[in-house]
Amino acid sequence: MDWSLVLGLGRFLLATTLILVLTIPTAFVVIQLELKIIAGAQLRYGPNRVGPWGMFQSTIHGFKVLAKEDHIPDQADRATFTLAPWMVYMAAAMSMLVIPFAPGAIAADFNIGIVYFFAILGLSVVGLLVAGWASYNKYSLLGGLRSAAQMVSYEIPLTLSVVGAVVLAGTLNFRELIEWQRAHGWMLIWQPVGLGIFYIASLAEINRTPFDMVEADSELVAGPFTEYSGMRFGFFFFAEYVSLFIMSGILVSLFFGGWLAPWPFPDQLDGLVGTLYGVLWFFIKTYLFIALAVLLRATLIRVRVDQLMGAAWKVLLPLAMVNLIVTAIAVVVFNL
Repeated sequence: MDWSLVLGLGRFLLATTLILVLTIPTAFVVIQLELKIIAGAQLRYGPNRVGPWGMFQSTIHGFKVLAKEDHIPDQADRATFTLAPWMVYMAAAMSMLVIPFAPGAIAADFNIGIVYFFAILGLSVVGLLVAGWASYNKYSLLGGLRSAAQMVSYEIPLTLSVVGAVVLAGTLNFRELIEWQRAHGWMLIWQPVGLGIFYIASLAEINRTPFDMVEADSELVAGPFTEYSGMRFGFFFFAEYVSLFIMSGILVSLFFGGWLAPWPFPDQLDGLVGTLYGVLWFFIKTYLFIALAVLLRATLIRVRVDQLMGAAWKVLLPLAMVNLIVTAIAVVVFNL
């Protein structure tokens, strides 16, 4: 028996289980952070009753949603109506497999990890479209169609914004890309245009303000989630906040050195100590970008649908193409 194969499979199953378990507290932490930051932006106290300083308010919200009655509309397609929340949630959870939290703390260190991430990311579009169609509700269907149009449009500049970094580093592996940044400096310095495109497109990809057209409350009630309740709605709810964490983590890995500190990473820190050091810096940088996304929600208004689509096709896509061409020319001319 090939014990190395067995050990590798066991490590993968253990890492996958830990990632799935990690998604729930991650969602609770991000929700709590959002409640507190928006309250501060509006000069309110925010949650301050459940637990010390209101720390467990988001947890209570989560359990409240899961405890509510689970209702399926009479004319809904029961099979796809039930499947859609799982598709959206699992797309978010599976994306976490390639996030490099620290040296040695990567669930699946694929050579094509960046390709895997964007491939899995596209599955959430299918889940939202299925949810809108299966609900047998006109608002849900419109929300599903909007999600398909918005996400497919923004996936193109989102993907192209990363290609410049891939060309410079010469790898599709997240860990190797971070090691390249250790030697040459954070990708922020080399790809500022790609960073801007990626951040804007990522907000649209996960339906965050000001690009939350899929769940436009004033127009579509709750979009694809209108007919959902109980645990099924909870899965959509958790997936949205897990996706915010994932996009912030990928942004940090691609452009801000991942687990690297702003100063040189101490080579003498190896083993568990080095891993904990890397995890600490990864989470500090990731939650800074989550806080920035929450501040944008507290300050910006929702854009119109035509503005949303125009920004993708008329601004971000041409900029991403120009950035890619200039990067490729620079790599050839200066032998980077």
